[in-house]
Amino acid sequence: TTPPPPPGSDPSLVQQPFAVCIHTAACDLVSVREASQKVCAFLGRQGLQPDEISSWELLCAEAGNNAVLHVQPGAEQKPVVFLVLVFPTVVEIQVVDHTAGFDFPENPELPDPTSEHGRGLFLMRTLSDQAEYLRGRAENRLVLIRKRAQPAPSPPPAPNLEAELAESMLQTMSEELSACYESLSAIFRFTEEINKGGQDARFIARWLDELRTVCAADWWILRLAVPGGTSLVQFASSRQEFLQPVSLIPGRQESVEGTAATGRQDVWLEPDAPLPAQDPLRAFGEATAGLSHPIHVNGTLLGVMTLGRAVPSIPFTAGQVSIIHTFADFLGLQIHNSRIHEEQLQTRLVSRDLEIAASIQRSLLPVDLPAPRGFRLSGHSASASQVGGDFYDVLEIPDVGLLFAIADVMGKGVPAAMFAAVFRGYLRSRPELAPRPAEFLTWLNWALFPDLDRVDMFVTAQLVFLDLQRHELKVASAGHCPLLLGGGGQPVRLLNADGPPLGITAEMEWTEQVLPLHSGGGFVLYTDGLIEARNAAGDLLGIERVQPCLEQSFAHGHSADEIRDALLKLHHDFLGGESPSDDVTLLVLASAHPSST
Repeated sequence: TTPPPPPGSDPSLVQQPFAVCIHTAACDLVSVREASQKVCAFLGRQGLQPDEISSWELLCAEAGNNAVLHVQPGAEQKPVVFLVLVFPTVVEIQVVDHTAGFDFPENPELPDPTSEHGRGLFLMRTLSDQAEYLRGRAENRLVLIRKRAQPAPSPPPAPNLEAELAESMLQTMSEELSACYESLSAIFRFTEEINKGGQDARFIARWLDELRTVCAADWWILRLAVPGGTSLVQFASSRQEFLQPVSLIPGRQESVEGTAATGRQDVWLEPDAPLPAQDPLRAFGEATAGLSHPIHVNGTLLGVMTLGRAVPSIPFTAGQVSIIHTFADFLGLQIHNSRIHEEQLQTRLVSRDLEIAASIQRSLLPVDLPAPRGFRLSGHSASASQVGGDFYDVLEIPDVGLLFAIADVMGKGVPAAMFAAVFRGYLRSRPELAPRPAEFLTWLNWALFPDLDRVDMFVTAQLVFLDLQRHELKVASAGHCPLLLGGGGQPVRLLNADGPPLGITAEMEWTEQVLPLHSGGGFVLYTDGLIEARNAAGDLLGIERVQPCLEQSFAHGHSADEIRDALLKLHHDFLGGESPSDDVTLLVLASAHPSST
């Protein structure tokens, strides 16, 4: 049945309809746009002209968007209804919404360009011949009436070129104006949500759906460049299916998206230019029109955004291309900023992990060194980075003696620190081997070799056992720096290494040297970070500078702490205040007698 005419309607516009259709849509922007397109398709079948259909499409979109954006809480599940009545001379469309309603002014003014509201009322009054808004208790009804274009009489009168030109210009300006407002509104909403923290994939996909609506596209796909820029992988798409990656290696694969990425410019999809045979975009249809746009930030390729239409006879307008570029620019900045944020977060996490590792490594060093009768000990260990592979320890065997151990794991960072911790664990697990350092090294090599060989690493180590009853030293070395012996009125001498590092070969046995420790004597164990330090001129500190410094300290009867400090000062002064490039570790044994200076 024909609904009653709206109150106050023009009687000349009220007729019996000859075609009626009803479309219902879910209360969301995508659904009401699809319903608007169905309404326009129906009007096309009733013989309306393209310019009439374009005006109705805009009116339906504005009415539908208003119904979605202003729906009352609790009414989101109720549909938006489009009732279309086609008469011989007019078309009437009624849109049923469940909003709180609004007052429809007789002469709405054009809003400020920066405003997101008010343009719909202006366009409805401008593009329709009659518009009424009927507010009800459960629902509201927007009634829009527009006269149909009548066929020219035969024979046609002489054309009024000026009037036709003016009308065409007015129509074009109206359509461009509405498109600009649509685009500006979408951009404002997009940037506002970005500022609120929109970053995830669902956020980006939702706004690409919005872009599809604004540009009247049928599909879209966003690909991001993988690290190294060798291919593009799908990040999001309007299709559910996952499309294969696009190679950016020359000669590997021909595709529209790859051409846009490597050429750094837009590539058009045109029906008279078939897609390459292996182009993944063929999944959207061969007869299609669209645009692939590369996304760059600071000269770096981030990805490619492609939008297309299933109707190839309707290409994108200049205004729609402009809005695609604008969205792509904002999207590129958002992706770029998200990556920077993620990298900063990852850096903080790694830094925190390194701080924890450094704290753990420091806890593995002896807190309180033993004080054997007649001697004092002093130790120092500093990593060139946050964590390193140097390690020292002292095991006290009651009523027998002490085992001094120093080790240097090849490399720096967390892997070296991990093996240093493993070395300490093995060292402390066999205290009964302390009086036999050569046998101890052989066992340590047997225990560590499988893990060291797997990662192609090795460990230099030196074990020195001090027999307090016999006042003698047992020394075994695995590729480590020479032991420095001094004090007791004796010159400083070097005890060279006589075995390979741990982890070089599985089947290996070490030997040890036994020598007396004179009264007042001492020694220094150290890692190569001390003697292999280089200054800004490239000169090596070397053992020839360390030996005189140590002789002077022993000659003056310095304590273990004083000897340690003298060696560290020598190292610091030689570098001229520059940060060391390698870890430095010292373990000093000296007489407990007070200094003679």
